[in-house]
Amino acid sequence: MELQEQQARAIVHEINTVLPQKINLMNKEGIIIASTDPERVQSFHGGAARIIQDNLDELRIHRYDEYPGARPGTNFMLQVEGEPIGVLGITGVYETILPLANVIRKMTELLVHEQEYQKAQSHLEYQQQLFLRELLEHSETFLSKEQVERASLLNIDLSIPRRIVVADFVESPEPHRVTDIASQLKIEAQRLDAACCVLTNNQMIVFLTGMRSEPQLYAFADKLLKYAQAHGVDLCFGMDSPAVDNTKLRQAFEQARKALCSCHRKGTVHIKGYDEINMEIFADLIPLAAKREYIKKIFHGYSTMELADAIHTLECFFEHDGSITKTAAALYIHKNTLQQHLKKIALRTGYDPRSLRSSAVFYVVLYFYQDIHLTGFCKA
Repeated sequence: MELQEQQARAIVHEINTVLPQKINLMNKEGIIIASTDPERVQSFHGGAARIIQDNLDELRIHRYDEYPGARPGTNFMLQVEGEPIGVLGITGVYETILPLANVIRKMTELLVHEQEYQKAQSHLEYQQQLFLRELLEHSETFLSKEQVERASLLNIDLSIPRRIVVADFVESPEPHRVTDIASQLKIEAQRLDAACCVLTNNQMIVFLTGMRSEPQLYAFADKLLKYAQAHGVDLCFGMDSPAVDNTKLRQAFEQARKALCSCHRKGTVHIKGYDEINMEIFADLIPLAAKREYIKKIFHGYSTMELADAIHTLECFFEHDGSITKTAAALYIHKNTLQQHLKKIALRTGYDPRSLRSSAVFYVVLYFYQDIHLTGFCKA
């Protein structure tokens, strides 16, 4: 452990605002790292070097020529848990500055303790993230006795069967905002489920929860959604299908990811489970080029704008189960106008959207069209 320059500067600044004494803080090499006299920063202080070398509690200096770079005053060893971390130098009458020195010593000890704690926490969180990433990638072969013990050391209990919930932003925020929201959601998730582990994967946030039932999982996702919305962020959630044990977590993660993609495609749904999806199960196997070719084949001769208009009409039409009245109202057009649009699509494509036989063709088109335009969301 050692006193950091940022901490030293903060201490000197705070003291200098209320007390007139000249103060120096030196590191274990005797270099002044913070001072009320900026010109002395980064210079060598021979008195501080002697305190560290001889393990002295304090050293009074009476003349300018006693130690290189040192001036009259008293210098005190700074220690944390018995380990030297630096030296404090103060000018003034010894009896007057001694209480001040004790205060600075205690302040420094607390700051360094906090720094070490934060470093330990950051290291722990990094190791936890690394472990969870490996677990999701290799769950079938990963859960050996050694890995279970490693997880225990990282405060991850693998004796609890887990389910996977993944969340993603509806609109991409700034990178620092992603980090902040992910941290807040982790705290909220662990409030709801103390055993929950959280992994951040780019913009995707992965929750490994001990909750098992569908109602519990939906309630969990819904509370996280409301929490995020209350903080000005909109999310989509995907959930896995129940698995037997933690050896299926890689498969569960893929299931939750596909359910998440379905939420993005739908646009009006924020939470979806794997058991609710259909085409998403195999659609990732179809190359984007093949999807584009299929759309081009059905809507041959359409311009980009004409295709977008037709897709919008069809999405609304199928969203309202083929109801002319409801679709026209949603599109803010007359029923006869909608009928003309649908007839035009039937004439140009050869497939009538109002026909049960052709509805499957357009359903596939709509899915592929959404998939092409949402590829970025679904490839995290």
